[in-house]
Amino acid sequence: MGKVVITKVGEMKETPKIEEVPIIKGSARKTQKTFPKGILKVRDPAKSPKRKTSKQTIKLVTEKGSKKYRKTLKQNISKLSDDRIRQIVEKNGLLKNKNTPISLQREMVEGAVVSGFISTK
Repeated sequence: MGKVVITKVGEMKETPKIEEVPIIKGSARKTQKTFPKGILKVRDPAKSPKRKTSKQTIKLVTEKGSKKYRKTLKQNISKLSDDRIRQIVEKNGLLKNKNTPISLQREMVEGAVVSGFISTK
């Protein structure tokens, strides 16, 4: 094979002088930097892991809070349809007799929900 000659197109004839290039100066004041927060977070291996809370935790409320809680639950249960009340009763096995009046079923569901034994959802 023959020799390959590479020629540069548009080559600069003169190089720029250092005095002509503007010098960009940083901030005149030096600041004290801190480490990023991610670096500073170090997990202690001797520390026990966080306890995950579940939906079955017991809430301690005052007498006023418990009255308010019962009132809102009673309102929510009164808004439920008769069919929904029957579904909740059958699902949780609250009654043996299916001929029980719906008003009594509502009271049983309300008592069970207030005490925390069942959920309406």
